[in-house]
Amino acid sequence: MNSSTSAPVRLRAASPAQLVATLPYLFGFRPDQSVIILSLEGRRIEAAARLDAAVVLDARFDAAVLRARLASVVAQPRLTIVVAWIDNLDDARRAINVVGGAIGLPDMAVIVSHGRCQADGGPWQDCADHLAEADEAGLTVLNSRAALLSSVAGPAQGESAAIAQAWASACQAVDALTLGQQRTRAGRVLAKGLAEPGGLSLEGCLELAALARQGSVRDVMTLPLTMKSAKCHVELWRVVVAKVPDEAAPAVLGLLGLAAWLAGEGALQVCCLERGLAIDPGHSLLLLVEAINVAGVRPGEWARVRRLGYTGA
Repeated sequence: MNSSTSAPVRLRAASPAQLVATLPYLFGFRPDQSVIILSLEGRRIEAAARLDAAVVLDARFDAAVLRARLASVVAQPRLTIVVAWIDNLDDARRAINVVGGAIGLPDMAVIVSHGRCQADGGPWQDCADHLAEADEAGLTVLNSRAALLSSVAGPAQGESAAIAQAWASACQAVDALTLGQQRTRAGRVLAKGLAEPGGLSLEGCLELAALARQGSVRDVMTLPLTMKSAKCHVELWRVVVAKVPDEAAPAVLGLLGLAAWLAGEGALQVCCLERGLAIDPGHSLLLLVEAINVAGVRPGEWARVRRLGYTGA
């Protein structure tokens, strides 16, 4: 669940309506016009995927591709729940049928429409707009996926000229250092940023981004990254990505996407991939984060992924 705190938060659902109420906290935004696939082991959600309803309802929708991408999400012997969060009921039913045809009939199908939900054709229930325990824990929800995308969109256009000049200076300063000096410097600046992300200056953000251009320096930046510390890294790299130009963004988005994966913020991970790969389709770290997403690799596998080596040149 997305949280402004580092402590894990457990949200419990005893009914389909309560389950629906948790989904905005799971994705970090209200998943309107979405089809959601949940995979449960016992009473715990182990994996989740979200698709735009328009994609599922498109006549060109490729069921085989979906089946391959969701293989790990719907792995047996897990239970599968498909949620069609679509106001138009005919479209919602059709979307459930399309997804069912691709991955097999779900154990439960839920339609969410105009603030109500219906499970397996049963009675309609009102859905809560928020959960008190989530609000108390500091969990945040954006109004839409577009709002989440905008959070990784980079600096405002009016800042571009000043940032471009500062970015050139940051790159020049970093390039004057030896590789060993860059690695040492990266550890120091990263530690400072993690201690107080909001206090990192523009120059500090740009220096981190300039250091992150080099794969072996990025290795230093991921050394303190764990599932426990991931939310702190998400907070830091969100600050940095808001201050760097497009040229610097791919490496930063890769680091943010990696931290988002470990923090359980899959929607943020995908948003990082969308912007980052649009800028640099061949960036090594972004390609790894994309492979993690496609394969449904669990955060618990992070130690193994890190041992394989991934940041590239």
